[in-house]
Amino acid sequence: MKIFVSSYALAKPGAPWDRGGESALFDALARLDLAGLELPYYGRLHAHDDEWLIGRLRPGWRFVLTLLPGTMDRLKDDKRFGLASVDPDGRKRALDFAYSATRAVERLHDRLGAAAVRAVAVHSAPRLDGSGAKSNLECFADSLSWIRSWDWSGAEILVEHCDAASTGRPPEKGFLRVEDECAAVKLSQGAVPARMLVNWGRSAVETRSIEGPIEHIRLCRDAGLLAGLFLSGTAASDPDYGAWKDSHAPFSVSRGSSLLTIPAAREALAQAGELSYVGLKVQPLPVSVDVYGRLALLRENLDALRSAGA
Repeated sequence: MKIFVSSYALAKPGAPWDRGGESALFDALARLDLAGLELPYYGRLHAHDDEWLIGRLRPGWRFVLTLLPGTMDRLKDDKRFGLASVDPDGRKRALDFAYSATRAVERLHDRLGAAAVRAVAVHSAPRLDGSGAKSNLECFADSLSWIRSWDWSGAEILVEHCDAASTGRPPEKGFLRVEDECAAVKLSQGAVPARMLVNWGRSAVETRSIEGPIEHIRLCRDAGLLAGLFLSGTAASDPDYGAWKDSHAPFSVSRGSSLLTIPAAREALAQAGELSYVGLKVQPLPVSVDVYGRLALLRENLDALRSAGA
């Protein structure tokens, strides 16, 4: 199976835009044998220039559009924002944001051809971090029903599991439990298909173990909902990637502290079975790594994922 690569994690998120470096990055991505890219959605398609991005996308690629970057941006100042929020206004704001993504899908299809966007990833915010925000699976199921009633131009909806809130420590994301997300998908209704997406690193962060991703994969698989698996690492301790952070650490072949090993990926893929989406999401750190170092890291990690059976 060909692999989806998260393009925005490979760039320099949060740093001043290096147009030349990112152009070189996309030129190199176009020469690789990929299924396509995971693209971020902020309320726009690129943090700096939508038209520039669309012009760099290779015809024939397929895309997974993730709403997580825009969701996290909004949660900084809007604690009750989220598709699972029990606050009606916070949930409406999240639904309005999600609905705006339908226009981004249309735009990509107009420029790149029908079916360019295969899936749109949504998330069960808000953060349950003691700020007073609350969520539940019933509200999330209702939001999913709204989302599944809209015209996504042939794309399906993927609920990407992020780390759930845990007692005794601050979460990275702090969204709903994977069990609740699966229940919400099953409760929801609509013409647009909806399934689950597991991120290895985020499940490891939640459970503080390499067994956690396997548990989440099995749960989604046994529910008949598992559509995809994205491989992204984490570390118990690392000077750049932190301790149990959702910082998209690479495979251990590139960073010895990473818990994402080739055997761990092989086990995850074996447990998952047949998948529609297999992805790689790695962030080169420190930020000072140049485009050539970023591409070298990507190639090394693509090789690792392929050797694990992808």
